[in-house]
Amino acid sequence: MNGNTAMDTGKAADCGCEGATTMPGESGAGMPGNTRAGAQGVQMPGDAAMSAGGERPDGEMPAARMDDDGAGATSDSGMPGGSMDQPPPGGGMGGNGGGEAARGADGEPLPQRRDCGTMDVHRMLLSISPEYAAARDAIENQTIAFERAGGAQERVGITRIPVVVHVLWNTATQNVSDAQIHSQMVVLNRDFRRTNPDVAGTPAVFLPLATDARIEFFLATTDPNGNPTNGIVRRQTTVAAFGQDNLMKANATGGSDAWPVQRFLNMWVCRLTGGLLGYAQFPGGPAATDGVVIRDTAFGTVGTAAAPFNLGRTTTHEIGHWLNLNHIWGDDGTGCGGTDNVADTPNQAGGNTGVPSFPRVSCGNGPNGDMFMNYMDYTDDRGMFMFSAGQVTRMQACLDGPRNQIGLGSGGSSAPRPSSGPLVAWGPNRLDVFVLGTDRALYHKAWDGSAWRPSTSGYAGLGGICTSVPQALAWGPNRLDVFVTGTDRALYHKAWDGSAWRPSISGYANLGGTVVGTPRAVSWGANRLDVFVLGTDNALYHKWWDGSRWAPSTTGYEFMGGTIIGQPEVVSWGHGRLDIFVIGTDRALYHKWFNGSSWGPSLTGWESLGGVCTSAPRAVCWGPNRTDVFVTGTDSALYHKWWDGTRWAPSISGWERQGGVCIGQPEAVAWGPNRLDVFVLGTDRAVYHKWWNGSAWGPSLTGFEAQGGTCTAGPRAVAWGPNRLDLIVRGTDNALYHKAWNGAAWSPSLTGYVGLGGVITSM
Repeated sequence: MNGNTAMDTGKAADCGCEGATTMPGESGAGMPGNTRAGAQGVQMPGDAAMSAGGERPDGEMPAARMDDDGAGATSDSGMPGGSMDQPPPGGGMGGNGGGEAARGADGEPLPQRRDCGTMDVHRMLLSISPEYAAARDAIENQTIAFERAGGAQERVGITRIPVVVHVLWNTATQNVSDAQIHSQMVVLNRDFRRTNPDVAGTPAVFLPLATDARIEFFLATTDPNGNPTNGIVRRQTTVAAFGQDNLMKANATGGSDAWPVQRFLNMWVCRLTGGLLGYAQFPGGPAATDGVVIRDTAFGTVGTAAAPFNLGRTTTHEIGHWLNLNHIWGDDGTGCGGTDNVADTPNQAGGNTGVPSFPRVSCGNGPNGDMFMNYMDYTDDRGMFMFSAGQVTRMQACLDGPRNQIGLGSGGSSAPRPSSGPLVAWGPNRLDVFVLGTDRALYHKAWDGSAWRPSTSGYAGLGGICTSVPQALAWGPNRLDVFVTGTDRALYHKAWDGSAWRPSISGYANLGGTVVGTPRAVSWGANRLDVFVLGTDNALYHKWWDGSRWAPSTTGYEFMGGTIIGQPEVVSWGHGRLDIFVIGTDRALYHKWFNGSSWGPSLTGWESLGGVCTSAPRAVCWGPNRTDVFVTGTDSALYHKWWDGTRWAPSISGWERQGGVCIGQPEAVAWGPNRLDVFVLGTDRAVYHKWWNGSAWGPSLTGFEAQGGTCTAGPRAVAWGPNRLDLIVRGTDNALYHKAWNGAAWSPSLTGYVGLGGVITSM
């Protein structure tokens, strides 16, 4: 693969990016929306219209059209048609009933010393469950490996975790209000993002260690069945007070069943026995009891919340445990021999209570003493206000390991991961764009949060003579991998490691194969890449990077069957999970998936999802076990189907019609849970937009928002944070153009674009 002449970076006269505001149909009218004949239909017209009746009983693509029996699988090179080659004085742990004097509104004694039951639950599980003990060992090993690797987390930006609050009340006073629940969410989001005002009270020596955990929490908006919810479950119970026996976690024992723990953080708010404020279950325990339990008088900041535990910090403390943090003194009593497995928290003699004065010296840790203001100590709520950097690393290791399926990240890489493309984001306020120039070499530009590099209209040459649309993806901060095909139709790869391009700025690693069309790639974890291509027999082939090598070999491929039209689509909604979508020769959509251990329905088999499709599919995931797929039909309208965690909707072979007369492939992106944005080109070649807000499509099910422009290539979109979208297109002068949604408005305007220069032949 060779470099050639430089890319023409001069700006041409006019891209025509202030185009018409309606999307003409076949007769030149605007995008039909609800007025289009048949707009209420759910079938996609075609030779054999998309319908529930078209499902094939064997779940396979037609044998005559998509060869799935493995015949033709080749040797290592794989593709026919080519050779490719753990209390100080005055402290104490305040056991059950310890220090109770004040009484609440219902006359019950209020705890005056913090008592957390997490370690009691942990020790109980260790004594009865060998599986838990083994899981805890494995989790600790994974955490150590993560820390040694410098915390190369899979998630970029902020992880947003959906929460369900189970309110269990025996007396009306215990039925905490919605306002009290919301006040707790505010505290969590301040504490875990280091935006809590009291962090300013951190002693100067510890202040550099106070770190943003990059974790946010929100009340779930969709229940496990896909129905709208406020994230609150209320149940009256005959149980006067619960203990540490997990009875509050099941309907059958007077509690409330957990929601799926891979998708939700379960919080049980109830009256607890004695002075117990709460407890959590460390990762690795039984799913049915996973989550945190909080006493109703120690939850939130209003309502029944009572001093000295009325600032919501009990929940912050317990979620710390849920994210694999230990008590800061290491739970060895006052022996000074315990450890919290965090290097930057000083060794201390037991848990501190009340609000100590700085410095508080124990275990010979002077002059600075204990980090008693840490959330994982036992001080009163007003005495704790920070996580250390080491604790944050440990929590991120937990999110990359045992809790890798929960929450949605916001930095272009997360638990759910999009397919590759020319536009990618690896962190907040970071964009990287890859295009081909008139010499078919690869060119790159990047937005670094303040400016485009190397300049607004300039590009950095990366060499090569490429025959496919560049495909880029990011599996971590400041890491990029790019794939193209060369003039010999083999697959080529280059990577940015944070300091340089590998193998060189203009060089590429040959990955073999004789590839038809454009490859697709995805990453489901740190230092993991999966690449899919079509061979000369139009079957699907796969290779993967496991962190140390390419498999099945550097130039070899795994045969996955099928006879496919167009480009495959691949997404990942969680660690070890892949979903692939293709169009068969009958133009129906077909699907296969990897569940972490095997391919379904089989390595070479496919599930038919119906339809007669005229575009390549575009898929997006906004959370674990949720996938949305978009195609155009034979009437050029947009069609949609989705996997809700249990089934395909509207049916396995049915589709929701979303209107429009579209040109080319739709583009879809998600910036948060239950949020989708879809972009298409109309017949006037302007960009049109629609969005799902969690309850309805905007501007309507079949309507679109006109965004102007006259484009010569389909839109490319990416989201690097909540309520943030970036869109790039190619104008009639073949230059690149950009617009962005900042949460309130499109910039530079709804229909305007900023020119980014270049003469682009492919993007």
